[in-house]
Amino acid sequence: MEGLLIRGGTVVDGTGAPARRADVRVRGRTIVEVGPNLVFDGERMLDASGALVTPGIIETHTHLDGAMWWDPSFDPLPSYGVTTTVFGNCGMSMAPLDGPQRQEVVDLFCFLEDLPLVAFEEEVPWTWATWPEYRAALDSQHTAANIAGYVGHISLRTFVMGDAAWERPATPAERTAMAKALDEALAAGALGLSTNGFDLDRTLRLVPSRHAGDDEYALLFDVLAAHPGATFQAITRFNEPEHNFHDVERFAAMAGPRGVRGQWTAIPAMANEADYRADTLAFDRRLREAGVDFWPTVGTRPLDLYFNFEKALTFQRVPAWNDLVNGPPENKMTLLADSAWRDQARFDWDNRKKSRRARVDHPHTLIFALSETGVGPLGISLADHAANTGQHVSDALASWLLDNGIGSSLRALPDVHDEPALAEVIRSPHTLTNVNDSGAHLQLFCGAGQSTHLLTHYHRDTGLLNLEEAVHVLTGRTAGFFGLSDRGVVAPGKAADLAVFSLDEVSLGSEVKVRDVPGGSWRFSRESGGFRATIANGVATYWDGEPTGELPGTLIGPRTV
Repeated sequence: MEGLLIRGGTVVDGTGAPARRADVRVRGRTIVEVGPNLVFDGERMLDASGALVTPGIIETHTHLDGAMWWDPSFDPLPSYGVTTTVFGNCGMSMAPLDGPQRQEVVDLFCFLEDLPLVAFEEEVPWTWATWPEYRAALDSQHTAANIAGYVGHISLRTFVMGDAAWERPATPAERTAMAKALDEALAAGALGLSTNGFDLDRTLRLVPSRHAGDDEYALLFDVLAAHPGATFQAITRFNEPEHNFHDVERFAAMAGPRGVRGQWTAIPAMANEADYRADTLAFDRRLREAGVDFWPTVGTRPLDLYFNFEKALTFQRVPAWNDLVNGPPENKMTLLADSAWRDQARFDWDNRKKSRRARVDHPHTLIFALSETGVGPLGISLADHAANTGQHVSDALASWLLDNGIGSSLRALPDVHDEPALAEVIRSPHTLTNVNDSGAHLQLFCGAGQSTHLLTHYHRDTGLLNLEEAVHVLTGRTAGFFGLSDRGVVAPGKAADLAVFSLDEVSLGSEVKVRDVPGGSWRFSRESGGFRATIANGVATYWDGEPTGELPGTLIGPRTV
């Protein structure tokens, strides 16, 4: 008899309902029975004694668009109970793309998300131009977790407008062509539309979506409204309080009357942002009271970041440093010693546009961490080193790199979160969590598996959330936002996406370096999270402490055809 019987566990079904003792029977890709003392019927059996049985975890914000082609195992996600990943975020997707603009958008993608361009050139087949053609390629590329993808507005604009997408609003004909391409993508299974009102490219140009006018957005929202369940994502200027609410209001004014659900960035998490957080929550309440179905995102774990000088966004607000870090490697050490460059770097540092979140504005939080040469010093902050040596902060950093090598790294001290306040935000029925950039920023941190922090820290260790709440926000509530009505809940008839784990056994594993990125580069992965089993579409992708190598994941979405 084929199938799976999970026996002896405590089911937390993802709806927020009380946990209960029950067995779960799976046939094919579907849960067929949930109840106590189910009779064994010859299936493969999993003993869940002392463990929880929950819906599979949903990663709400990933950049696995490229990695799915060179690492379909999605390491280390299966060991953290993940069964669904959402890609195409931040306004960038792999389709629709064609012609010279494909290379330009992929270069932007690699710059913004710290990804290796060579991997996209060598491992992605690029057998498509339109989203329906992309869908056909995805159907043949199986993965360890299900995939659900947005259409990126940057990709959509450049597909239609070419180079002009970087320079101006769209004409009526171009807007119509974009609407047609979006409609085709949604009909082929895309989740919705993601846009980017935040980023600059490596030469400090506004990304194409930032040139879009309201008439363009209005037409695209009309298309979203015609596809029930399609959602909208806006990456707004979250680190600029003077602009963020305006950005959200702009989109809300178009989404609200059309009944389009959306997500926006982000509820301030840090302990020193109490006033801004209160203003953001009050703003969110006003939107909801006005009937706008917009969900703010919230980060639940401070990131422990490493910043390198090979290629990074860290110094984007300091043009001279941005050009050096993202320029030709053979020029970097020469520039660091050049007096004219140093003069310009000091000027740019002192005249930068400031942000409460930009690390260059907080050099006391940037710690010298890794040295190529061993010269040091290590373990002290950039600010302290500048004070100790009597140098300008920019000069102090340049001198340190000359001594220690361009392959050296800084570590950013983690932010301090106001966890009780965040627990209330997480508990709200209309916030989106687990936004962690899995698959991006490969040498800064490993975002994968950070959902486990919510289960262990916010529930097990501090009791700020109860068990049912913690599971619900990572599964059923998230599935509901994206319109994935066939999963996110442990119930008969639902997709057999399941996680089995004991709270006493799971943890957020330590980051480890893995040298498996195409082109010879490396990435941060994680040690196993300690889950007993992860089941995607009825197939075990992680079992008894080991990945199985199975790839049962498929493209899913509210309009999958």
